[in-house]
Amino acid sequence: MSNKSTTSSQLFDLLKGTWRGEGRGQFPTVTSFDYRETLVFTRRDEKTLAYEQRAQKHYDGGTEYLQSHWESGFISILENDELQLVNIQIGGRSEILVGTIESLDVIFRVHFVSKTLANDPRMVSSARTFELEGDILRYEMEMQTTKVNQSTPHLKIALQRIK
Repeated sequence: MSNKSTTSSQLFDLLKGTWRGEGRGQFPTVTSFDYRETLVFTRRDEKTLAYEQRAQKHYDGGTEYLQSHWESGFISILENDELQLVNIQIGGRSEILVGTIESLDVIFRVHFVSKTLANDPRMVSSARTFELEGDILRYEMEMQTTKVNQSTPHLKIALQRIK
């Protein structure tokens, strides 16, 4: 196994479990919002990590969080040691993103960039960055749409391992 595959496999083992946190969403075409999220990673085999992501949005003026987004998919180690994230989201949008992993002392960072987006004609591109440091997982997502001409931050959250 190559060093990159070993690093990917090690990252998968470290991500296994349930993560929760609160974050902030923004984008030029939407009102900024607070949200909370649960992210569950399950190791499927040597090269595959399944995940399920559920988010609840806090609407201005309200006291409750309401279900707003869910997606599920897989992160796989490709033959060239890149990572591939494949997901399906509420409403039917699907994405295939390809990424690379960096190991920086006690931090693992993965940056994914979209290769295929389907079932949402508004989407032009998306990118996601995960940064794992101990029991803290930071996540950022940016996107470009037909109304916003450049890749622009959309989501930012810090999640804590809960089990």
